[in-house]
Amino acid sequence: MAALIAVHLWQSTLILMAAWLLTLACRHNAAAIRYWIWFAASAKFLVPLALLHRLGDQLGRSLPEPLAVDPSLIATANAIFVPSVSSGVSIPESMLPQIQFVIGGIWALGTALLCLRWALQWQSIRSAMAFAPQMSMDLSVPVRISSDSLTTGVFGVSRPVVILPRAVMRELRPQELRAVLAHEACHIRRRDNLTAALHKCVEVVFWFHPLVWWIGANLLREREAACDESVIEEGHEQAVYAESILQVCRLGISAQSSHVAASTGGNLAQRMSSIMSSQRARPIDHGRFTLLFVTTMVACYVPLAAGIVTGAIREASDARPIAFDAITLRPSEAGWWHSTRFDADAGQLALKNVSFRDLISSAYPLSRVNGDPQLIDRAHYDIEASWHDQGGTSQRNAYRELLKRVLRTNTNLQVYIKEPCDAQCSDLTLAISPDTR
Repeated sequence: MAALIAVHLWQSTLILMAAWLLTLACRHNAAAIRYWIWFAASAKFLVPLALLHRLGDQLGRSLPEPLAVDPSLIATANAIFVPSVSSGVSIPESMLPQIQFVIGGIWALGTALLCLRWALQWQSIRSAMAFAPQMSMDLSVPVRISSDSLTTGVFGVSRPVVILPRAVMRELRPQELRAVLAHEACHIRRRDNLTAALHKCVEVVFWFHPLVWWIGANLLREREAACDESVIEEGHEQAVYAESILQVCRLGISAQSSHVAASTGGNLAQRMSSIMSSQRARPIDHGRFTLLFVTTMVACYVPLAAGIVTGAIREASDARPIAFDAITLRPSEAGWWHSTRFDADAGQLALKNVSFRDLISSAYPLSRVNGDPQLIDRAHYDIEASWHDQGGTSQRNAYRELLKRVLRTNTNLQVYIKEPCDAQCSDLTLAISPDTR
């Protein structure tokens, strides 16, 4: 377990460094682009690459036919996505439980303290909002007038509420208030409280990783910058908007909680410089878009594809000889129903009212069947078989090998491999004679 956690941490750190380089490449583009790059780096901490590799392994084991791939790729894929971590320090095995207990206790204590702090902040704001009067304003969510101890911002995830301190309502001019509310409306559209809560989960679980807190600071900066750009694009005057934020700060109201997406969050001097600048964000060009797309595909699909290759090769290599104790095939009684009972543990198979076409399709998924339709589609059979193996055979391999043995030993089934008609075409042709044993 410790080795898997260490692997996950260095993989997440590697993705984080790649995200940092991408944000540098997009530093002149919209802040929203950089925000989602940082958020993807944060979400990576919750999604181990080993999980994608394992998912691909399961998909690879369910492919219709094994992949023709060099088996050495298994070792390569495992070394990249599920490597073994060896420590240079030799620790006696008798001390490992105590060391793991101490480390686990420290982690649990830190996590518990952060959860408690988060819960107390949430409850404090929720209690203050419970008795705050509601004011009718031109927004899609309720607006509540709070005491001056709370900052202007958006509180809540599923049912967000805009918080307006009384001092803000009293001191700001109408155009300044509209600019501040436009900023909060942008937070609501972007669902910033939801993404902030998800990153807070990352901070709670991986509080010991210093770069996780660095991600949080970058998310806050780019989130506020994205809303600032949106407010300016909506047509609000830059000077009025900047003055509204400074006025809120002069009133002594600033963001104190991560539960609130506030207009006064982030680096104030940097925001003022960006708001008053005449330069606007550039649209993302084809080169940077391609870079983002390729990086995303590599991060998501390479471990998945490696897992598929690994699973397909393992599925083929795991096949073991199966010893059949009894196989019977007899015509079934007329009826529209059919049933399948496959018990791999007990070594029992029972098929009721199955046609030859269905039987062959299950045994040879990529087959093309040629034969008398009267026999292939209309003749139905009941099949019973029992077997035992030496272990290591997957259920899918056992099931298909079982059906193939049924066809070979109870019918005059002839299998022909047709040569490929071209580089894109190959098929398996099965010819069936009407005799059954």
